[in-house]
Amino acid sequence: MTFHERSQTLPNGFHDAELSHFEKDYLSRRLTFDLMVWTGDMENKGIRELSRPARVPLERVAFLSIEPLDTKYDWLTSGAVIVDTGEGHLQQETYSLPKPPPNTSETWFYIKTTNSFLHMAAGDALLEWTGPEENRG
Repeated sequence: MTFHERSQTLPNGFHDAELSHFEKDYLSRRLTFDLMVWTGDMENKGIRELSRPARVPLERVAFLSIEPLDTKYDWLTSGAVIVDTGEGHLQQETYSLPKPPPNTSETWFYIKTTNSFLHMAAGDALLEWTGPEENRG
């Protein structure tokens, strides 16, 4: 299952997820994200702000590219790093990315905190819940 397909199994995908950590293992070609995933329901006030911590390991990582941050943003203040994700290739004017190899798909993360993007091409994406749901409202 691709990262995008995995996101479609979640109530809100990875929209407004909080990225706390990621790790790239070059030897195993694996990339792992630790995220707080928004699992709430906008239509139900009682569970609107539910989130759940998750680990998302990706196999067969072909590339990972992280844009420089926008220094006009307050990136030095610690706190939540909010992301949105999407599938495919975004046209970038400042650099080019390789074409994803067979059996991988390209995904982007928009990092709101730094007004920049993370791009990757990877194979299978798993999802491991690492804790219970929390009401963060």
